[in-house]
Amino acid sequence: MSQLQTLYKEHFGMTARPFSGLADAEVIHWGRSQVRAHAALEYGLMSGAAFTVLTGAAGSGKTSLLLNLADHAGDDVRIALVSGLRRGVGSVLPWILQSLGEDVAEEAPETALYTRIQDLLIAEYAAGRRTVLCFDEAQNLSAAALDELRVLSNINTARDQLLQIVLCGQVALRDTLRGPEMAGLCQRVAAWGHLDPLDRADLEGYVATRLRSAGGPEDMFDAAALDSILEATGGLPRPVNQLCELALVYAMTGGGAAIGDAVIAQVLEDGLFLPPPRHDTPNRDGRLRLAVG
Repeated sequence: MSQLQTLYKEHFGMTARPFSGLADAEVIHWGRSQVRAHAALEYGLMSGAAFTVLTGAAGSGKTSLLLNLADHAGDDVRIALVSGLRRGVGSVLPWILQSLGEDVAEEAPETALYTRIQDLLIAEYAAGRRTVLCFDEAQNLSAAALDELRVLSNINTARDQLLQIVLCGQVALRDTLRGPEMAGLCQRVAAWGHLDPLDRADLEGYVATRLRSAGGPEDMFDAAALDSILEATGGLPRPVNQLCELALVYAMTGGGAAIGDAVIAQVLEDGLFLPPPRHDTPNRDGRLRLAVG
């Protein structure tokens, strides 16, 4: 148990850090946007889609949804998460093989890598499993890398898609895929999911869910504190976690067990929290968009 967890236990009786910054597959508040985004992912898997796309601002909880999807997949699905993609990354073939647990020699030609991936997909299919590759931070993929994925999606049988691909990234990914040079890939996207920031009602539910998961009181933050948190974070879960954790630390040092607006104001005044940049994005109402056909 970390020192911070020990302090939470001693002061609040909590069994864990409720606002850890790590992506968590289990502690998810299923608000309207989260339910609809998850439905897009599930529909993509269930329908055998070649591509499914999930977008959202940085810190909106996309990775947690991907991890949840992987944790609850059936035995007939093998899900591999491709993460750590840098901006302008070259060929994605080595990344795919590594995500599938394969070693990759630096000098291996792309044709050999493609053949190895194809053989792996066929072997998985013969064992009764589909392969799903989830690309986190997919907005960093170059046009050439996206075209590699389009070509890989052609590996199928007359009846079944051997490989399904989930592209998860920031809003710029959606704009890239809708460009004229991406028409061949875009037409293969069966479901478009999007994670909106939390609104006031979902923020209250989110904070309560996180506190409950750690054995804490769900109403620790009063209404005024939640209003200030929403204003400072824009409703993005990762910044919400950061600000709420700082507020808990301040509450411990001040001897209190409840958090009001004054605690949040003090954290902000002391400059320990950096508010996320605000981006004007189209209002999509969190809707699940399906492309059928």
